Amino acid sequence: MKKNKTNKKNLIILLTFAILLSACFFPLTVKANSIDLRTSDLRPKSSQIIPRTARVAIYNEPNVTQPGYTSGNVFTNNYTGLKTLLEGEGYQVSELTCNDIYDHKLLTADYDVFIMVDNVPRENITNHVKEFWLGGGSVLGFDSALAYLCYAGIIIPESEGDDGRLTYWYYVGTTLHNISTRHPATKAYQVNDKFASAGTGSNYFDWALLTTTSEGANVIKLANEDSYSNDASAVALDPSLKGGRVAQLPGRGDYIGTNMSNLITDTIDWLCPRPKGRIVYDLSHNPRLGVDNWDELSSNPGYYEEWRNELVNRDYTFDKLYPSSSGNFTSTHLNSYDLLVVVSPDSSISASEATAVSNWIGRGGSLLALGDNPNGANFDLTDQEINKLVTDYDLALNLTYGDAATVDLSPVLHPTTEGCYDLEMGSKGAINITGDARPLWKLGGNVHIACQDTGEGRIILSNDMNWLADTGIINQDNRQFGVNIVNWLTSDDAEVLLFVNDYVSFNYYVTPVSNALNELGVDFYLTFDEDYLNLSMNLYDWALVIIDLPWQIISWSVLTTVNNYVKGGGRLIMSTYRVDDDPTHPLWARLGFAYDQDQPDSSSLYIWDTSHPIFNIPVDYGASRFDPIHDYVDEGDLLTVYPNATALAGYTVSETIDNANIVLGNGGKTLFNGYLIDQFTGDFDDSAYKDNFELWINEISFMWEQIIAETIVDGGIPGYDMYLVLFAAVFSIGVISIITLRKRRKY
Repeated sequence: MKKNKTNKKNLIILLTFAILLSACFFPLTVKANSIDLRTSDLRPKSSQIIPRTARVAIYNEPNVTQPGYTSGNVFTNNYTGLKTLLEGEGYQVSELTCNDIYDHKLLTADYDVFIMVDNVPRENITNHVKEFWLGGGSVLGFDSALAYLCYAGIIIPESEGDDGRLTYWYYVGTTLHNISTRHPATKAYQVNDKFASAGTGSNYFDWALLTTTSEGANVIKLANEDSYSNDASAVALDPSLKGGRVAQLPGRGDYIGTNMSNLITDTIDWLCPRPKGRIVYDLSHNPRLGVDNWDELSSNPGYYEEWRNELVNRDYTFDKLYPSSSGNFTSTHLNSYDLLVVVSPDSSISASEATAVSNWIGRGGSLLALGDNPNGANFDLTDQEINKLVTDYDLALNLTYGDAATVDLSPVLHPTTEGCYDLEMGSKGAINITGDARPLWKLGGNVHIACQDTGEGRIILSNDMNWLADTGIINQDNRQFGVNIVNWLTSDDAEVLLFVNDYVSFNYYVTPVSNALNELGVDFYLTFDEDYLNLSMNLYDWALVIIDLPWQIISWSVLTTVNNYVKGGGRLIMSTYRVDDDPTHPLWARLGFAYDQDQPDSSSLYIWDTSHPIFNIPVDYGASRFDPIHDYVDEGDLLTVYPNATALAGYTVSETIDNANIVLGNGGKTLFNGYLIDQFTGDFDDSAYKDNFELWINEISFMWEQIIAETIVDGGIPGYDMYLVLFAAVFSIGVISIITLRKRRKY
């Protein structure tokens, strides 16, 4: 059943009013993983998405001699022109030396983009920079920096261990370039526009060869040498295998080439991570297992690479917490993250550190703790250290029970076990639970993984550390559960429930609607199975439910749950072609329409109300219709709109009866899309962004503005802690305000 909510504190309400009032006069900068404003004109143009303040680290390396892993390059270290450009754009620009990076100051929590301006990392920090990229940080290289991008396997996995010179790239003595394609990084240009880079020549990729590599399908050629299209001088990579986004541009940092400024700044905007959550893995207490094979602070390095890569591919960022003279588990270190991962620590956790973790959980942080079978290898001692962090939450590792057998565990119904039927675990211990703690996986009478929802933060405790390791995650449903737990742990303050089953995307976390939520900085909990959608709707209260349904049908009973949610005043955005499967379900009438007929194949969706915010705020779509590109076979349904609802778009050029597709109902609380938004994979408005992405952004933004208005009028939504992000003009001046609300709930 749903949990009751407490009244919002008056301080939060007063703060909200103050922020809204001040926003009418000057921009507001908020915390790093939300939307930051860097322009006085807060309404993005048609070629923009959300303006943000990028946190940029420029590599300052005075030693420009060849490191041992490269050959035939001439490196430079003058970045005065680049720094002036970026600071003029309002970016936060820092300079990091080799020693800074060696001291682990290059973190995704502090920096979005790492820039090598015609230079490469020295030998002792090649893995440090790679670690930033593997954790979801973005990397931008200029000219000869591509030698490192190849050597580290960042842009070409097949080149790892070799700088790729004369194989994948070569030097050409020309600085005139031609824009190759429309892309967010080239949105200020048209194809065949020209620009010049600094210097006397540039390094160029062999484009034909680059496309044959394992990441070749994900590399975009942004620009090429003016007279030869196969010489790719600027490329962008959004990797599918591992790591953050990457870009390589021509030129140096001493000055900016002719007509090149927009390419640089827009590339950085595109590179910036839009994290669903920020994770930190504790190395400061010498965990028994490390993530990468260079994690020397662990006695067994190289164990969690696969799991880390899975999370980064789902738009999480991942840092490591190293020992610090200022302390390890401190509020300063923890406050930058949503999730702390602790694995069988061989170093003692002090009482003050345990208190710091507890206080951080009380502020909304979450903990994943992995212990092990206490019988052997002193794991009883490491388990005791973990118990210092979890005992106060009705959880404890059993310090005597151990079983070496490898078995398949049975799941307990819980949001984290979605899509999971068996979990393989070996050499496990047991967990003692009391009070409000809940089991997640059991075998017989023993609990092997358990959780606690404190109402602020969340905790998951496992008595085995190997099921998530590279050799364990490939078994049974270990991989799926390893993703699910992070989804749940980092969503304790989420007010949006997202259901998505788009089979076209290789994972549900990078669908157009997921990308839109991340772009807006809105926390959400993702579900993909209808039974678990039903479970989450009944367990928790949500400010907004979004259902993106381009595949399997949702059952009558789940539609009934959605109907009851809307009846109770809930806000809903829904996109589906499945109305005709259950045309008499009462949900449709509650949303303000009736089924008329199937949508004609390959038809356009015409905008009927061009002034409505879902077509122009924050993204000014600027076109009169949407055209389907990807064919889901069944486009959608034509709807007859009732008098208590409003048709916003439909099958005909202008509004006609029985031909509606987008319906606004319930006093603006529901938006129904009878035409699948996901089919609009093209760029009809020539903005350099996919049309489906833009429409999802605007629909979510429209609904979020209504939530803010309701919060203020009603004196706040009970039980929510709120932080507010403003990104366009509010009410009379058209500024849209986006908030992330934090809910106090327990399961």
